[in-house]
Amino acid sequence: MKKASIAKATKKKQYYGIGEWYGRLYRNLSDADRKTFVDYKNTKIVCPFLNQVPTLGPKSGNLNCSKPGGVCSLRNFHEPSGSEELSYGPITATCPNRFLENGVVVRHIGELLLNTEAPLFAKELPFLRRPQSSTATASVEETLAELDEETDGTALTEAGSEDVGRIDLVLVNPDDAERWCAVEVQAVYFSGGKMSADYDVIKLHAGNGMPMPGKARRPDFRSSGPKRLMPQLMIKVPTLRRWGKKMVVVIDEPFFHAMDAMEEADHISNCDIVWIVAKFDDDLGAGDASISVGRTVYTTLENAVKGLTAGQPTTLPEFEQKLDKKTAPIFC
Repeated sequence: MKKASIAKATKKKQYYGIGEWYGRLYRNLSDADRKTFVDYKNTKIVCPFLNQVPTLGPKSGNLNCSKPGGVCSLRNFHEPSGSEELSYGPITATCPNRFLENGVVVRHIGELLLNTEAPLFAKELPFLRRPQSSTATASVEETLAELDEETDGTALTEAGSEDVGRIDLVLVNPDDAERWCAVEVQAVYFSGGKMSADYDVIKLHAGNGMPMPGKARRPDFRSSGPKRLMPQLMIKVPTLRRWGKKMVVVIDEPFFHAMDAMEEADHISNCDIVWIVAKFDDDLGAGDASISVGRTVYTTLENAVKGLTAGQPTTLPEFEQKLDKKTAPIFC
């Protein structure tokens, strides 16, 4: 067997399952609780994190969960072998509202950049002006209409606005309107088996203990970082930099550790981006998981792009060796 085949055969599947469910720590739920949660309708359940900072919720005032299935976060389940017990990896947020817990992150940003723990806020501020091309404008209108439907109208300005593109959140010093920072909150997408497979396993589970996830899946940091977050930074940060303003990016520790090492700026005045890296403590004595700021990192945009790309180009010989193995005729 070739080395590559051996590695593929021995590589363990990543069984990421529910970390938190409707705000509750999954590992603390009873079997009866889990079975009850399976039948919940997310739109009928209040999101505890939105409820703790309701002003940052939708303009409709609806604070109910917006995630189908109600899963706030994922974590890796390590299957026990022999006498070992089921163990878990760190929690990683799949819903941006997870970062709102008790306003901890917002207060940290306010104190760090604005010298206040109670900043004012504005959401979904227009950032890019509408293009002049009628074709581009039509495309933008269609995209905004879809976005409006998905986000309860919070992503749109009034009809007839001359601006498109949004900054998710802006925090402002209450005593100085010219002192503000932009904020991007990035949760992680996942790849692999649907969460419904876990629900099926939960329904069938009986007895003590906790069922393993129903399908193999993993956080897709590549989609969440280079494909989603990086374009946002590349579009917005150059303008913010010219204005003398900072971009704050909120992610969690697993997301940060999935990035390549970034050269850090020596002081906040020399950075373009302030990374707020949150961590989730799920000490069983506390009941549910709690958020805290694990670290704060300062980087330039250029170093952030390198970190999000998270990989070195292959060599020409390596690339051509792979090319040779995959080359096939188009016409037989």
